[in-house]
Amino acid sequence: MKYWYRFTIAIFVFMFFKLTRDDFRGEVLHWDTGTWISLAYTVIVILALWEIVARYIYATSNKTSINSNKGLYILSTKATLLMLPLVFLFAYIYDNILQYISCCPEHYYGSFLINTAQGFVIALLIIAYEIINLYVRNAIKNAREKEQIQKELAAAKLESLKNQVNPHFLFNSFSVLTSLVEEEPKAAVKFISKLSDMYRYILENDEKTVVTLSEELTFIDSYIFLLSMRHRSAIHVHNNLDLPAEKIMIPPMSIQVLIENAVKHNSFSIEEPLHIVIKNDGDHAIIVENEKRKKEHLTHSTQIGLKNLSKRLMLSAGKALEILDNEQTFQVRLPLS
Repeated sequence: MKYWYRFTIAIFVFMFFKLTRDDFRGEVLHWDTGTWISLAYTVIVILALWEIVARYIYATSNKTSINSNKGLYILSTKATLLMLPLVFLFAYIYDNILQYISCCPEHYYGSFLINTAQGFVIALLIIAYEIINLYVRNAIKNAREKEQIQKELAAAKLESLKNQVNPHFLFNSFSVLTSLVEEEPKAAVKFISKLSDMYRYILENDEKTVVTLSEELTFIDSYIFLLSMRHRSAIHVHNNLDLPAEKIMIPPMSIQVLIENAVKHNSFSIEEPLHIVIKNDGDHAIIVENEKRKKEHLTHSTQIGLKNLSKRLMLSAGKALEILDNEQTFQVRLPLS
């Protein structure tokens, strides 16, 4: 389709020159061998220039940013410099060779300077068209990608919030709270405070893509406290992180999802507690690791929580979760940007 479009434009250009040049004006309806050769050569040159420009701009645009005025200027300048020798070559062939091949009147071909100027104008118009076309396509592509990212990020945030405000989690928390109110009133007050802190964090950070590691760890402290009150000493979470917590940025509720995943998929008891270790691999990744003790009647896992977290991480940092699963341990690496 694009070649038919270019072919039509080439025919139009030839007819435009034929109607506007003095030596052609009186012979609009007269077509001889020279006219047909002139038409064929004009079409071939325009198609060749157009194809060279299009391919060059497409190949160069991968290395030159076209989202800035500087990038567009550099790209157009390079394309123009590429076209100059080609225009001179085609003009020379048109003015000095074709007339001898076709044995046509010399006035059909005009002067070298006129042909060069016309060819240069055509080349500039082709360059402008291809750059504008590339810019528009790139703008549309970026807009679609941005819209898609926003949709996926919104879906990921919603799914994350739904996972955190889980009716089962609330039910279990209220069950623990009921027993604490009767048996340990002071512990019940602290439990309510931590539960409140936890859900305040969830609601306040629902619209955020990333939070500081310091904020996440404060949230994790509340979450671990709720776990310890429910399961007593059956779960031990060891925080061995050695990172500048105020400077590191991660998706909100990311470490909590990994701890929850370990609790969900492993058996534990006071006699045989589950140990979950949070550590870091330098400044490359945060690691959450636990020993594997699969539950006997565990239903098939869809890993929705991990998939959702991986998607959020990909959208915010351009990296995905790394999962290392063997017979002894289950390890999830949260890459740092």
